[in-house]
Amino acid sequence: MLSDQHEMNFFGGTLRLHPSFERTVMKAIQLKNMTCLKYMQVKMPEPAENEVLLQISHCALCRTDAKMWKMGQRDLRLPRILGHEICGVSTESGRRFVVWPGRSCKKCEPCRNGFENLCKSMQILGFHADGGLAEYVAVPKESLIPIPEKLPGDIACLAEPLACTINAMVSSQVLLGDKALVFGAGPVGLLTCLALKVHGSTPYIIDIEPDRCAQTQQFQDKLGIRCATVFDARDFDVCINAAPSLDTFVKGLDYLKDCGKFCLFSGFDRNDMLSASSLNEIHYRQLKIFGAYGCTRIQMENAIGILVKYQKAVRLLIERHIRLKDVPAILPQILESKTMKFIVKF
Repeated sequence: MLSDQHEMNFFGGTLRLHPSFERTVMKAIQLKNMTCLKYMQVKMPEPAENEVLLQISHCALCRTDAKMWKMGQRDLRLPRILGHEICGVSTESGRRFVVWPGRSCKKCEPCRNGFENLCKSMQILGFHADGGLAEYVAVPKESLIPIPEKLPGDIACLAEPLACTINAMVSSQVLLGDKALVFGAGPVGLLTCLALKVHGSTPYIIDIEPDRCAQTQQFQDKLGIRCATVFDARDFDVCINAAPSLDTFVKGLDYLKDCGKFCLFSGFDRNDMLSASSLNEIHYRQLKIFGAYGCTRIQMENAIGILVKYQKAVRLLIERHIRLKDVPAILPQILESKTMKFIVKF
């Protein structure tokens, strides 16, 4: 550590900022190959002219991180420092930010039409470029989203997953008053319910595991959400899958009213096969299918406002704060989809 470091108060703790940055290495979690995850020292990132060096305060883990460790992912480039749900402090200004993890070209058709999450040249922190499971990360200045003092960092770093649920809701054209069924009572499913509630629709959540519903009862009670293992068929305007099983799609079609909408929010396993009978359901009942991937910067800004208002409820979704070196032992648990959010605290 530097002898000339200075400190700033950070919600009861201390973050150390390094104005001269004479350090050449930092601690990080790097995925070298599938299932080969290392806690190690790596070279400090060197920000480009349009980038800022961010000292990480919190980085949340998600199932996509676990999936990349176990089986890879379409956008993953190895070796890679994982982590895309990031909160930290600018080493230039000392201000706190969350990070929209994308880097878009701003020129392609999706970018010009406000869908920068679908940029043809997208580069994503923790996927294409090194992410937040490290002491520092270099991020584009335009990706920084300031957060208010009253929002703790461990809640703020959940802005990215919440923004993704907002994108799913917007993409599937959920209307005010729609009755919405979310598949999966994990943290992302519950954040989806929060986004739907704020929007003015009526969310319900379904999970095949009764214990999963019981695990999150406090959160459900705070928001007035009902969770169950089964509901009445053909009673919902929209279904959103926050679980990777193809059954969520097949069963979801049967839960929809005629002309209902299904949002493919969570990707399915590569070997899953869809039957002709499910496709015929879409055909005969004029069902609508929407896809949703990632989020936009504006959706992350909107997520920050929701987190400020509902931070006490969202805190119930945090299972535990962990150290950076604990990540390799935690990812297998996350992959089993039986845990809530783990937050790496630096």
